[in-house]
Amino acid sequence: MSRSAKWILSMGLGFCLWGAPPAAALAPEECAGWFPDFRCDRSGRWEGFEMPIVQPYLFEDPFITTNAAGYYLYHEFPEQSAFQGGHAHAAALQLRVALTDRLALIATKDGYMWSRPDNPLLADSNGWMNLGAGLKYAIIQSEEHQFILSGTLRAEFATGSKDVYAGGSDWLIMPSASFAWGATDKINIIGDLGGIIPTDGGTYSSQIFYHLYADYEVHRHFQPFVQLSGIYYVDSGNGQRGVNIRNGPTIPLDTAQHVLGVGHFEGGDILNLGSRGVDNNDYVTWAIGAHFPLTDHITVSVAYERPFTRKDITKQRVTTALVLEF
Repeated sequence: MSRSAKWILSMGLGFCLWGAPPAAALAPEECAGWFPDFRCDRSGRWEGFEMPIVQPYLFEDPFITTNAAGYYLYHEFPEQSAFQGGHAHAAALQLRVALTDRLALIATKDGYMWSRPDNPLLADSNGWMNLGAGLKYAIIQSEEHQFILSGTLRAEFATGSKDVYAGGSDWLIMPSASFAWGATDKINIIGDLGGIIPTDGGTYSSQIFYHLYADYEVHRHFQPFVQLSGIYYVDSGNGQRGVNIRNGPTIPLDTAQHVLGVGHFEGGDILNLGSRGVDNNDYVTWAIGAHFPLTDHITVSVAYERPFTRKDITKQRVTTALVLEF
């Protein structure tokens, strides 16, 4: 063997023996940086856990992921409500980007709504919903113990159309905390607690919301779940949001509620109507559904939801979602 061949061989062996450990040592630093490489021993969502889909504008789970979640909702109004029956459709897209292993930028509210009430005094309408976004940070993250706790701070901006009772005069602040716990190899529990704080001093109602979700992994591709959701109205709004009367003027919500003889009601998890007379009331729903994980990164989900307590504008709802996640 020539001297040059021996030198090349010795350099190659030296690189393999001495170069490999420093490269391996750098991997954790690269994974811990901004926009982490998800191939670097990182699990954005731990195996067996799926994202809750019921009341998605409020319920933000604790996992730090990058995803796109498309939703379609069919919402039916009660006959005894102001809408006297009828229905609404909504389509929305949520986006999340993991900035680090613990911090994510989230855009959780947007979408387009079609409202078709049966009340002949109320006009059919459609338009864009408000926009909502914020940050989520994992405070405790222990995959070994199957437990994660995160804090979230979001803001909802009055960018939507008044035709679908969105828009308004100002914006809302939404702080919350959520957890996930793997109770067994097959059962996972996820919950949250948060609030909606108006910044305008009266137009909107202030609220406390909570959710408790549990699923069971029957099969890799079938995971049924149940969920309890609630809103407690702390303070009422001023009832001045505009309501479109068919072939007539726009009148304040409070006036419309008296004219229609339906009493005061709120918009549940989708709309903050700012209604008067709803403080110290509860709105609670139950839901059942299932996730169908198609691959490690794609899941189709469906849920059926009904109210336990006061119905306000909810008779029943079907929520479907397609989630692409890393």
